[in-house]
Amino acid sequence: MAKTSKACKVTVTLASRNEFRRLGLEQLLQRIPLVESFTSYEGGAELASVAESETDIFIIPVEDLDESLVAFIARLPEHSKTLLLLDRVSDERVSRIAAVPAHGFLSEHDLGVESLADALERVSAGEVPMPYELTMKLLRRAGEPCRVDRDRAPVHLTPREQEVLSLLVDGLSNKQIASRLHLSQHSVKRLVTSILAKLNTPNRTLAVARSLREGLVHRTASREPEEFTA
Repeated sequence: MAKTSKACKVTVTLASRNEFRRLGLEQLLQRIPLVESFTSYEGGAELASVAESETDIFIIPVEDLDESLVAFIARLPEHSKTLLLLDRVSDERVSRIAAVPAHGFLSEHDLGVESLADALERVSAGEVPMPYELTMKLLRRAGEPCRVDRDRAPVHLTPREQEVLSLLVDGLSNKQIASRLHLSQHSVKRLVTSILAKLNTPNRTLAVARSLREGLVHRTASREPEEFTA
């Protein structure tokens, strides 16, 4: 497990209706040095009281998602991020998963102290950890032909935004993009925010999928990544 400085510690809020899963995650969180403190709730109704809290990362199983929880995630303050736990990645669930404005995904089949610590650290750093299976399903879906919406306004990206989008497709994090383009991380964050707004997508995952599907950018990475880290 990677060593984490005290300044990088995060607060976590866990929400799950499944008591067995909730208690198990609590045990894991207690063993992760990155986690400064955590709270847990049985479901979305209780989360309404923590919407304005100082929680850094919310952990929510995808099977617990309902309209109220999706709405809750969408209105979280900018500093709060969401890690979705996936019980399975069936074809019928891919659209639902991708539509949630989450900041990272972790398969419950790979759940352990090290994998959870790694996912929390990467989400906190601005990356989007994603299981290989979900990555491939999203990329296949992005490559499928689709009907172009004639009423949709064309996307006009600046040359710099095109560069950033290409690197997002290649799976680079904000920190890696900043290093590659010799920019500050603040500038990269601003560019990513602008790209999401222009593509009308709630998160980086959907931005990459739309850009690939509509030919806005081409993949430059020849290898198949083990994990997607946009």
